[in-house]
Amino acid sequence: MIKLNASLYLYICSAVLYVLSIIMQCEMLTLITKPIFIPAIIFYYFTQEENEFNYLFVKSLVFFFIGEMFFLINFKDCFFAGLSFLLFPNFIIIYFIYEDFRILMKTRNLKQLDVTLIMLSSILFYLLFNIFNLLEFDSIYEFLYFMIFGTSLLVMTVLTAILFIYSSYRKNTYLVFAVFSLLMAHLFLVLDMQFLNLLTFKYLNAFSQTIAYLFYTKYFLERSILENRLKTIDG
Repeated sequence: MIKLNASLYLYICSAVLYVLSIIMQCEMLTLITKPIFIPAIIFYYFTQEENEFNYLFVKSLVFFFIGEMFFLINFKDCFFAGLSFLLFPNFIIIYFIYEDFRILMKTRNLKQLDVTLIMLSSILFYLLFNIFNLLEFDSIYEFLYFMIFGTSLLVMTVLTAILFIYSSYRKNTYLVFAVFSLLMAHLFLVLDMQFLNLLTFKYLNAFSQTIAYLFYTKYFLERSILENRLKTIDG
């Protein structure tokens, strides 16, 4: 259960108003609310973290914030600058998931892991390939950049699914929601850039990104609690 405090109230209010501003196409409200909800969720993390702060996690949220601010300034002209900053936290999240995955490999006998990995990878690669067929690229560098971005999402999703299947910790449930929301947000962000007249992509991107940051923070708080318990047991 998520306990509400002042910073979380601020996050929820600003996130809801931001989504409404996109639906109502109110640029002034967007300019006011969008810079608020990520700093609010950072403060929420600081108020809820009972152990030592993980500044790599905080940096990932800061990278998300900078990327979103580039989109706010000028979505079309600053698209690749903003997308570049969104790529950094993807790698940070993959690092956290890999650490969880490495611990899982040590504690569980995963006989069917190879089959699961191949099936998930194949399905997601097929979906990624079909999405790429919908996009238009101005240069080989743009294609390679999107390929790196898409691959990072694919790796993140596969590892998350395996963690969720083979581990029942609550943090993995939050992780599934976070990664799925980020995947949807990034997907609709790219599609919005390619098909600027489809407002549906803007709505879905706004909703997905706002809930993704909350679930990502909850995942990390639960992860920190679990690490502390394991250290206590080992000690």
